[in-house]
Amino acid sequence: MSGSAFPISNDDLTPGHLTAVLRRSGHLGAASVVSVAAETIGAGVGVVGQLAKLTLTFDQPEVDLPATMIAKFASPYPDNKDIAQFYGFYRTEAECYSTAQRGGLGVTTPSVYSAQVSDDDRDTLLLIEDLTHLRMADQVAGATLAEAEIAMDAAADLHARWWQHPDLDQLSWLRPINNPAYKAGEQQYAHVWPYFVAKFGNVVAAESLPIAERHGGQIAAMYDRIIDAGPLTLSHADFRLDNLLFDDAAQRVVVIDWQLSVRGSGAADVSYLLVQSMTIEARREHGEALVRRWFDRLVARGVTGYSWNDAFTDFRRGVLLQLPIGVVGTTAMEAANDRGRALQLAMATRNMQALVDYDCAELHLD
Repeated sequence: MSGSAFPISNDDLTPGHLTAVLRRSGHLGAASVVSVAAETIGAGVGVVGQLAKLTLTFDQPEVDLPATMIAKFASPYPDNKDIAQFYGFYRTEAECYSTAQRGGLGVTTPSVYSAQVSDDDRDTLLLIEDLTHLRMADQVAGATLAEAEIAMDAAADLHARWWQHPDLDQLSWLRPINNPAYKAGEQQYAHVWPYFVAKFGNVVAAESLPIAERHGGQIAAMYDRIIDAGPLTLSHADFRLDNLLFDDAAQRVVVIDWQLSVRGSGAADVSYLLVQSMTIEARREHGEALVRRWFDRLVARGVTGYSWNDAFTDFRRGVLLQLPIGVVGTTAMEAANDRGRALQLAMATRNMQALVDYDCAELHLD
């Protein structure tokens, strides 16, 4: 599909457009959408996409589709779309959701009614299950211990499903973390680093800056090490509170936002959740016990040949692995509003403090 076939704002989500999309995906037969109301949701949550809640009316009562669904389409900011295109974020997410519908990813995800990406990977339209009745926690405020425990269980279920599994090789669209686009992030990191220091240098832990600066020249080597040394699994790679919907009645989470997913390190998801989605104080108090909870559930799910020392060392390496997201994502991408700016500040300060708290300097490759 060409980019012109994709919405750039809520106004483009017309009855005719949605009818064509849902017919093409096989979810709508002879019926048509006759009216649609689109309400923007999730302002300030994401930087490479827009979200809208759609309320649909059909011309036939027997349509096997819900009256509401969520539309996700590309960011309106050209710089943000450039990044999404370069890293293949839109295609990766569409393929993840399609895989979830065919056989499951190991965790609960929304049902998908359409998952489309433009030929140039610059535009997208996802139509997914409306789960706005579920509770969304606030990443800026930070996860509670109970929320973090539920998230660790979900992470372990995802990682155990794909842990060193031959099915990973069947996901031809799932790039390894050391793919050329991700490794090229080393140059982008170096480019934005001075701007990051200018923007956040006076609010982050001072002793973290030399660690983060040195890591900028070792990003590609770190990615290669993960692929060469393993163990490998499907890594969500953006496993943070804003991408988890809490089903309190079922004591579980629904995992969304699969744009960054790669074949990589499961422990990196754990570090990302605990570092980016807990306050510094809460992470210091509960972090190690939460990593242990993830590890114990992996073992209970059948993972072998992976020790506690392996797990905690990989967790510490994961603090380094998230730096490109923290540095580039808080500097090169424009925040949509005050909440987005608060999120960027939290990401920067929490990530940089964790570098110090977990002695990440000694993990650098020489």
